[in-house]
Amino acid sequence: MSLIKQLWIATILLVVIVFSGSLATSIASSRGYLLEQLNEKNIDNATSLALTMSHMEKDMVNIELLLSAQFDSGHYQLIRLTDPDGNVLLERKKESNHIKAPGWFIRLLAMEIQPGYAQVQDNWSQFGRIHIESDARFAYEDLWRGSQKMLLVSLLIGLISAFVGSLVLKRLLRPLNEVVQQAEAIGERRFITSSEPATTEFKILVQAMNRMTTRIRNMLQEESQRLEKLRLEANYDSTSGLMNRQYFFNRVHTLTSQEEDFVEGMLVIVRLHDLSYIDKTLGHNETNALLLRVGKVLEAFSEKDGDAIAGRLSGTDFAVFSSTSTDCFAFASNIKGLLMKAAGSQQTLPDFKLPTVCAKFSRGDSIETLYQAISEVTSEISRNNPDMLHVLDANDIKQRQDTDETEWQALLSNALKAKRLKLAHFPVIGANGKIIHQESPVRMQLRDDNNWLPAGEFISWANRLGLVCRIDVMVIEKALEELSAGGEDIGLNISTRAICDKAFVKQVAALISARPECAQRLWLEVPERGAFEYLDEFRAFCNTLKPLGCKIGIEHVGAYISRLGELHDLGLDYIKIDVSVINGIDSNTGNQAFFRGLCLIAHTIGLIAIAEGVQTQAEMDQLLALGVDGMTGPAIRMD
Repeated sequence: MSLIKQLWIATILLVVIVFSGSLATSIASSRGYLLEQLNEKNIDNATSLALTMSHMEKDMVNIELLLSAQFDSGHYQLIRLTDPDGNVLLERKKESNHIKAPGWFIRLLAMEIQPGYAQVQDNWSQFGRIHIESDARFAYEDLWRGSQKMLLVSLLIGLISAFVGSLVLKRLLRPLNEVVQQAEAIGERRFITSSEPATTEFKILVQAMNRMTTRIRNMLQEESQRLEKLRLEANYDSTSGLMNRQYFFNRVHTLTSQEEDFVEGMLVIVRLHDLSYIDKTLGHNETNALLLRVGKVLEAFSEKDGDAIAGRLSGTDFAVFSSTSTDCFAFASNIKGLLMKAAGSQQTLPDFKLPTVCAKFSRGDSIETLYQAISEVTSEISRNNPDMLHVLDANDIKQRQDTDETEWQALLSNALKAKRLKLAHFPVIGANGKIIHQESPVRMQLRDDNNWLPAGEFISWANRLGLVCRIDVMVIEKALEELSAGGEDIGLNISTRAICDKAFVKQVAALISARPECAQRLWLEVPERGAFEYLDEFRAFCNTLKPLGCKIGIEHVGAYISRLGELHDLGLDYIKIDVSVINGIDSNTGNQAFFRGLCLIAHTIGLIAIAEGVQTQAEMDQLLALGVDGMTGPAIRMD
């Protein structure tokens, strides 16, 4: 039984006891008063009647008339006149004794009324004795009516007291409700703080819980900052601030190996021509400052573009990779112009040159092989025309079919109308070898006779045409149907645009509410970048869907690790660590330390840590040693 119910029962019992005692006391007091008054009335009336008779002539007719008149006017039960020997001379007695009060009430409050006696004199001799008994019927009836009134008044006062008490109790227990909500939030991995109440006992409890929440939050922030520093040291060039060669290759491999999101991209290599001349001309410090400016410009360009990443591949080579394909020449020319402007070297370095090469990157291409080819071309043009911008194999670039916007609109609309969508399934296994859930990316058939395409083939057009939310809704409907049929837990990727759409969130909540038995087996994950760039929208997404029972996580975790502490109040269930961290982790000690720390943070706040893109048995063994909870990728197969 809850504390609130116990307090209510205790309050009601207290009110009942208090008012019952008050009612009983009032009735007993009234009974005592009436009994005393009746006894005094009997004595006074007997004395008064005897005195009157003593001064009268002892004519029995007159005495009878006097006795009858007294009996009729005084509510008596009995008036009797006896002679000195006890013989009855005159007597008047009421025959009917019906009392308008319950028998149990009369028996409970029975009154023993003492009769009144007085002597009647005839000069100096005794004439007789008067015996008077008052009628108790009126006393019982009056006491019954008074008791009823007191009971009604007591009930009214009790109800008013209960109402006022409920208001007071609600006000007093309001801090307790906040404490309960905070405790429930902590149990759901949402580490929130509450305002301190005025009640001393509650205040001490809230202070203790707030201190615990603050310590956890500070620990998350401190550990996130430490891991971010470790990530930068392991994966970034200390001079330019850009990704180092190995990490850049890993990120490109991550972006291009997922058929769900990638079709064709671009790789641009910019080389600082004759770095030794630059270092000799400017000096070591100025050369480092130049490299830092170049790094900041490329980093800013990547952040603005959204689909691009930048890295320093060698002392002289800088690279920019875009996961979307546009005009290669314009893309590379823009990058080169920004770097020339950042260098600001027309006077100090009149011979400053930036040979630049751009090439298309298709699915299946190897970043290492393509970079080697571009590097050879760059070296060749550096000797002949060191300031040249060259697009590699520009004449051989094949444009994809169905790229016309009108045609894509028709293809996607028809496919959605015909519901030509299905889910592929790839296992996510736990450290114990059991399935955690099935990653279920969407497949679409644009035409009846076409192959089923992965999301990477159509999702960019769906985003451009505003159809991605509609696709996400249909994907969730499909997942719920499979779960209702008894399938394994399903994990779905939710787009950033979808979580920012209030109508989408509301529609998804309605779909899940309609099938509550499936909610616990539905895993929804949002890209790390979308979660942090649209944190308020992501928070609203979590607050709407988490109470329904579904699990929510973040995928591709790694780049925003320094902001992990901002998620302390969302109640997330899991994170999926980006493949750029996982790739080659069996031989990368820096990423091993980073991964171990990330798992420690996740476990501290009750999250499941899942590794993405596991490709080899060596990586699996290393991840298990580092404390991973689950793994997915090409190496994960269920026998």
